[in-house]
Amino acid sequence: MPLARAFFRLHGYLQPISKTQAPLVSRLIRTQNEVKYWQYTAAPQSTSCHWQLQEECLELSYGGLVMHFDYVWLRDHCRSASCYNSKTNQRNLDTSHVELNICPTNTRVDDENLFITWPDGHVTKYNLSWLAQNSYEGQKQSAMQPRIIWNSDIYANAKVSSANWDKFMTCDDELKKFLRNFLLYGIAFVEGVPPTVEATETVTQRVSLIRETMYGKMWNFTSDFSRGDTAYTKLALDRHTDTSYFQEPCGIQVFHCLKHEGTGGRTLLVDGFYSADQVLQKTPDNFELLARVPIKHEYIENVSDHRNHMIGIGPVLNVYPWNNEVYMIRYNNYDRAVINTIPHDVVKRWYVAHRELTTELRKPENELWVKLKPGKVLFIDNWRVMHGRESFTGLRQLCGCYLTRDDVLNIARSLGLQA
Repeated sequence: MPLARAFFRLHGYLQPISKTQAPLVSRLIRTQNEVKYWQYTAAPQSTSCHWQLQEECLELSYGGLVMHFDYVWLRDHCRSASCYNSKTNQRNLDTSHVELNICPTNTRVDDENLFITWPDGHVTKYNLSWLAQNSYEGQKQSAMQPRIIWNSDIYANAKVSSANWDKFMTCDDELKKFLRNFLLYGIAFVEGVPPTVEATETVTQRVSLIRETMYGKMWNFTSDFSRGDTAYTKLALDRHTDTSYFQEPCGIQVFHCLKHEGTGGRTLLVDGFYSADQVLQKTPDNFELLARVPIKHEYIENVSDHRNHMIGIGPVLNVYPWNNEVYMIRYNNYDRAVINTIPHDVVKRWYVAHRELTTELRKPENELWVKLKPGKVLFIDNWRVMHGRESFTGLRQLCGCYLTRDDVLNIARSLGLQA
């Protein structure tokens, strides 16, 4: 199925359902106010199950979902004690020893489980709900991470609260609430933080490990152009994601304004996923092109003692291939390198697609403006939410850092959140 068509199919309307009709997997739900979010729902109440053995796979119909499981897959994922270590959650079975043409010798199903007997007599038992949740067909309709895509009105109406510094540092419930907001919206705030670099570092380490880059571990800068980057000036900055010139762009960005003696300097935030979704709805072919064609971003620095040359390669929109869920955006017109990865007969179409995305990103109704002040720390999902700023006057001192994305998601999952 073509990329855009498959992704578009995930964005249909869902009718209200009863508990007994609860869907198997996470689905995108669109409310009357056009607020979209991915939601995980419980396994079905119905135990209706139909199955049949085909030449190379088992076809299973359960809870309204028709699934196909390759026989090698079914043998490889056996959760018996000899095949899987439930204490370490690691596979014991050596997959290279599984016969690639393996077929069951016996199969049966009860109300909750599938039982398969293999040629060597080994019996594999699968819970039907587990199969539904881990099938390709189930994953194709599910989201890796719940989220609410937003424009300025949607975010304002959500009335998302900030975390309190004292409670945030001592209470896991407050941390969980903060991370839930961060995962849903791609931004979150902690207020009441002492306006120092040290306190900022402390609050970030409550969430994740700091990712050290060529900018250092914690940055503390003003508009002195001490680095070869426009951020180190008083100029306005258009919306963009940071470190697009890394092969793996930094996942989380943190900002804390320690001091500002002047005017202007508001921070601009734009949900890139919302704008990408607008492109998908209006021009699926443009969405597909932006998700398929890789381009280069580049950072060259020759200032004082700093000598850096970074190159990152990837499409503007990064999607999971099995469900075409957008998981990362590389958008930085400042750092986009020479376009030499696109054939001449595709270049114009790429520019058209990029222009449409830019138009969506720059619509005033999609802009959220925030005035950062001492004590208010902003966390940004750099794979999703673009940031920028208006020009300013006077002394403006900012500190911050990048965080490792994997560790943020790890802590969220350890607190029981889907991430």
